[in-house]
Amino acid sequence: MAGNEALLTVRNVSKRFYGTQALDDVSFDLAAGEVHTVVGENGAGKSTLIRILGGIHEKDSGEITIEGTPSEFTNPREALNAGIVIIPQEMQLVLDATVAENVMLGEIPSKKWLGFIPVLDRRRLREQAGEVLRKVNYHGSLNISISRLTFAERQLVVIAKALLHQAKIFILDEPTASLEQREAERLFEIIHSLKTQQVGIIYVSHRLDEIVELSDKCTTLRDGKVVDVSTRGHVEKENIIRLMTGRDLAELHQPHKLEFGETLIEHDNAISLRRGEVLGLAGLLGSGTTGYLRNLLGAGENAVAMNLLGDEIQLKNPIAAIKHGIGMVPGERRHALIYDLSVRDNIVLPHLSDISNGWRLDLKRIDKLVTDLIEALDIRPRDPKKLVRLLSGGNQQKVVFARWLIGNFKVLLLDEPTHGIDVGAKARIHRLMKEFTERGGGILFASSEMNEVVNMSDNIIAMRQGEIIATMSRETGEYSEGYLREALGG
Repeated sequence: MAGNEALLTVRNVSKRFYGTQALDDVSFDLAAGEVHTVVGENGAGKSTLIRILGGIHEKDSGEITIEGTPSEFTNPREALNAGIVIIPQEMQLVLDATVAENVMLGEIPSKKWLGFIPVLDRRRLREQAGEVLRKVNYHGSLNISISRLTFAERQLVVIAKALLHQAKIFILDEPTASLEQREAERLFEIIHSLKTQQVGIIYVSHRLDEIVELSDKCTTLRDGKVVDVSTRGHVEKENIIRLMTGRDLAELHQPHKLEFGETLIEHDNAISLRRGEVLGLAGLLGSGTTGYLRNLLGAGENAVAMNLLGDEIQLKNPIAAIKHGIGMVPGERRHALIYDLSVRDNIVLPHLSDISNGWRLDLKRIDKLVTDLIEALDIRPRDPKKLVRLLSGGNQQKVVFARWLIGNFKVLLLDEPTHGIDVGAKARIHRLMKEFTERGGGILFASSEMNEVVNMSDNIIAMRQGEIIATMSRETGEYSEGYLREALGG
């Protein structure tokens, strides 16, 4: 049960970036022992809010108080000293250092050798690190390097570090994005434990099932404004979606068909993709789906042989794949974007030779293509000249996807294409996937979200440790999330 103590109060906070109103008069409260979730579409202001609270950005106006005391942060150190810590998706750890050393970084205990020479006190280091790690149910070795830990274990180390600094407010930014279901459940146990210690938790996620389960209070943002605050018992998925997107849940689902055209690609007697088909490639994190897609793009160590529309081809590199009409949205958008280029330039970069007018670029055609794609995917802000690095992560993902909707592509390889984006953006990408297949294209689609694979795919191939272990066909009716989880051992 959440406490009554006013731990954090945000009043009328606003922030503007380069002409875009990121936060508009936002008010927000957090009690001790409370999980206060924050939801909204990409670009709604979630990241800006937590970065202001974490001292990464300075607010333009408004007031922030911690336990009744007005607080101003100009950097993350000041926020940490005030008791606020952000647990980001990309955790800042020293990979070559041990677990104990990472926990105690900045607080390394020392002793005097020969009475006057300071040296590391390894015994106290392990004792102090072990004490705080037990609070987060970490029972592994203290002496192994961080690089050998799973993502979930590293998360526990970061949380332990925050407890060592006596943080009172934890901000968890998409904490389950890279976790398997069992690891996510373990994290939820830690969250409940932190609540009993009267820690206040701000939890940001696009996974609405988690929001409903964890929320003591839920704030919905839209276009930088607070549009709703709901309390436990009144946090409902359908209502959140309606508030975020202006649409009902039923509008976000796409019907399936069971009729397909000719075979587009065949590979190694394992993959057969037809026109009009979304073929799901399901696997838990580390199952090998990413490597499999990269190989099909010609990005592996060796050239890949496949049958494309009846012709045997050899793909030695991704350029060859693109020439044959095969595009890919990678799981890591930083590998696909040039952050100091504009939205327009990132979208058209692979297609410059196709959209040139003789020896010069057809700028009118380019602007029309890009404007239409920005509108179709609801990329925000809707400015093709905006630098990609200034967009939210979800809008950056839309830019990557938009790139492959230009030209006559036959096959799209999608690796976690909706990772880290909100339900509205996810629905738009799902709709565009369907539209692509309706035009005669085929999609090979990898995701670690079981419900997404089942809902979006016409047929499914399950992978474990780089090997295909099962197939599911909607045509035969052998199709369910439970069956898929059983096959994958998840």
